[in-house]
Amino acid sequence: MASIMYASKCPCCERAAFVDDYYKTDEKYIYCMVCGYYYIKTIEEYTENSIKYKEEVCNGHGMFVLENKDGNCQKVRLNNILTVAQLEELKTSLMERSVNQEKSYLISFENGVFTILFGNPPENSHLSFDEYRRKMIAKYGEPEYDFMVPVEG
Repeated sequence: MASIMYASKCPCCERAAFVDDYYKTDEKYIYCMVCGYYYIKTIEEYTENSIKYKEEVCNGHGMFVLENKDGNCQKVRLNNILTVAQLEELKTSLMERSVNQEKSYLISFENGVFTILFGNPPENSHLSFDEYRRKMIAKYGEPEYDFMVPVEG
């Protein structure tokens, strides 16, 4: 199956979200690695005469990224407001010896406000989508199509 991948404005936090668009089947995956928002549209049922889609949406509440010193990385979207117990559990896991604390982070997103609870989020995570788009065009050149914006970690 063919797809195109590009960045788009996250409908939840207005930062750059990653889009994987399967244009031949009209399936789509959108993930925001800043706030944790996701949208998934997949084929649920297919007949010769019709296609029935299944859609799933989750507004983001933040991201937890745990990168180990060996390069293995775990990314967890926060689907709800963090409880005190969950926050303590995540902070404890960040303190393990195998964790690369320079590349691991925990961000919450509530009521339109990002709060860095631990670590150093990626370089571009603080940029609005428009700022990100300008930066990527300056770095990689004008895209072939207006809606396509290069994706960078």
